[in-house]
Amino acid sequence: MNKESLIEELKETLVTNSDLSFLASLDESTLEKVHKEIHDYIHRTEELQKPVFKVMAVATQFIPNFIIAKLAHDYLTPYIIAQVVIYMDPKAAAKIGKSLRIDYMGQVALYASPEITARIGNLMESPIVAQVVKDLSLKNFNAKLGELADLLDDKMMVEIIKVLRDGKIVGNIAHAMVNQDKIVRIIPQMPGDVRSGARAQLQALGNPLADKF
Repeated sequence: MNKESLIEELKETLVTNSDLSFLASLDESTLEKVHKEIHDYIHRTEELQKPVFKVMAVATQFIPNFIIAKLAHDYLTPYIIAQVVIYMDPKAAAKIGKSLRIDYMGQVALYASPEITARIGNLMESPIVAQVVKDLSLKNFNAKLGELADLLDDKMMVEIIKVLRDGKIVGNIAHAMVNQDKIVRIIPQMPGDVRSGARAQLQALGNPLADKF
């Protein structure tokens, strides 16, 4: 992993919009050590807190969603909610998501694993997910969006793209995706203006995937 990738991953791990380019002054081996230490610390912390998160997940079954949302917004960080949903039924988590602020949901998506986020996202209404995608894109979390796009159902992806109607955002997400066969597969279902906008953005990024649009 090169310096740019390490810094981008650290930015997403720390869920920050701050400019971390100053880390590029470190040599690559030192930056790799910093990256590893932060990830190891987070992993150790999560392991210690697992029993608490499991209890909180059980408790959500007995509390109305609007109250859970109120508690989340006022007292619980997005990181905590991201850990709690690991132990929740995805359908129940999706219902709670409807009551959360868009920016808050975006933060939860950044902290949660892409697999869990995609599983819940597939069960939510596409206009809500599209708003979350737009919020994260404006904050330049395109690498995370690429991971999620790799895992979301094709049908949900197409619905989100049709709601977004933003070729630049779609182009940035396609650029970050690993599963390019998937994006190529759904291109024919995209609106024409979105396809042309995505093509232009991919061309600007020097991505040969642009030719597929």
